[in-house]
Amino acid sequence: MNLRLFATIFLLLFCGFLSSLKAEVTELLLRDNMSRSQVGDYLVTAQNKNYSILLIRKKEGEQLSVEEITMPMSRVPQTNFSWKNWIENRAPGNTSWVMYVIHLPTGTMQQTYSFTRNEWVTIPQSQNFLSTLLNLRLNRVEDHERKKVGPPPAQDSFDRRPYWQPPLIVEGKCIKGVTFDSWRTRWPKDGSELSGKIIEVYIPKDNDKYPSYFPYWLQVSGVVGNAKVRIVDSGSHLFFTSKNEIFQ
Repeated sequence: MNLRLFATIFLLLFCGFLSSLKAEVTELLLRDNMSRSQVGDYLVTAQNKNYSILLIRKKEGEQLSVEEITMPMSRVPQTNFSWKNWIENRAPGNTSWVMYVIHLPTGTMQQTYSFTRNEWVTIPQSQNFLSTLLNLRLNRVEDHERKKVGPPPAQDSFDRRPYWQPPLIVEGKCIKGVTFDSWRTRWPKDGSELSGKIIEVYIPKDNDKYPSYFPYWLQVSGVVGNAKVRIVDSGSHLFFTSKNEIFQ
C-alpha cells in the first residue's frame, strides 16, 4: 500500500475515533453514573435551610437502595460535629428518614418507605426530585460558556481567568485541585417548582478517592436568587447496624 495513502487512512480513522470519544462525553445521564456507586458512599446536601444525607445502603443487581435523612440546619452543632458519627448514632434530631429503591437501568423509583412514619409511601411524580434528576439528559457546557473566576479582562485581551470550580469536601476536609465538568439541561414541565427551569450541575472528573458520580453543585436559573443545592460533605465506608430491619 502507498505510504501516503496509508497515512491518510490512518489519520481519517484516528479522527473518527476522537470524534466518537467526544460524542460519548457531550451527553450524560446520572442514572448511568449511579452504577459506579458503592455501598457506604454518602453525600450531604444543603438546601432550603435543611441538610440531607444521601446514603448508598444496598446494591443488588439492578436495584439500588438509597436512604435520605434530613435535619434542619438550626439543629446542627457549630463545632465538633461529624456527619459520619451522626449517622452511626442513628441520626438524632432528624425530621425525615426515607428509603428509596431505584431501578438503575431506568432510574425509576420502585419503592419508597418512610421510617419516620413506619409505612410505605407514594411520591407524586411532580415531587419525585431524585428520579427526575437521574433521568435528565445533561449536555456538557462548552469551555467558552463556563463561569470564570474574577472580573473579565480588558477588551481585546486574552482571558486567562480559571474556570470556577465548586468546593469538594470529603469527611470534613476540603480537597484542593479537583476539576469539575459543567453540565446543563432543562427540567421537564411537570408542574413542580423547577418546571421548565434551566439546571446546571457540576460533577467531578473521574476519581476513585471520593464519590464522583453525583453533582457536587446544582444551580437553578429562572427562580429568585438562583436556587442552589450544594454538597457540604461526602465520604465512603459508612456502615452501621440499622434499627430499620425491613430492608435487611
